[in-house]
Amino acid sequence: MHLPVIPNQVALLDYGQVKDLPDILRLGYANLVIAIADNDAVRASESYRELGIHTLINCKDGQKEMLKLAQTMFDTKLPPGVKMLQPFSEESSIKKIAVQAFPEELFSVLRTVHLLRGLSVGLGINYSCAEQWRPIAEEALYLAGRLKGNDLKTVKRRHGLFKRIFGRVVGL
Repeated sequence: MHLPVIPNQVALLDYGQVKDLPDILRLGYANLVIAIADNDAVRASESYRELGIHTLINCKDGQKEMLKLAQTMFDTKLPPGVKMLQPFSEESSIKKIAVQAFPEELFSVLRTVHLLRGLSVGLGINYSCAEQWRPIAEEALYLAGRLKGNDLKTVKRRHGLFKRIFGRVVGL
């Protein structure tokens, strides 16, 4: 496949990180992406259960910490004022909520998000993959019948995912 070079644009194509998730995990992760993008602690907790991520809460405000844990594990955006995450500091959510079970299929997703966070921190960009992936997550849940049209918060796009991503690059 030949992609034309476009001046002043960066493209990163890495097919080594491709993972085919079972529908239950794919849709559960889509739900978690929306929970993180919306800062929805209840939805984040429900998504963890749906994904089979079993936790033990060791603090008073468990749902709030669960959202912080989800953001730390599955989003690239750093909290306001934070320059680098310290996952084992006393204030870290991982110290307040123990992860007892984690689906093997999600390790590649977790690893990819952490690689993206490292890249964005290194470039000085506080970037949220959850906010960027929200339209894709909504589309997946909508097509699976788990989200109604009036529940969509992002603008409905007329084109599929492939065309949205590569359309500008190859002139589709």
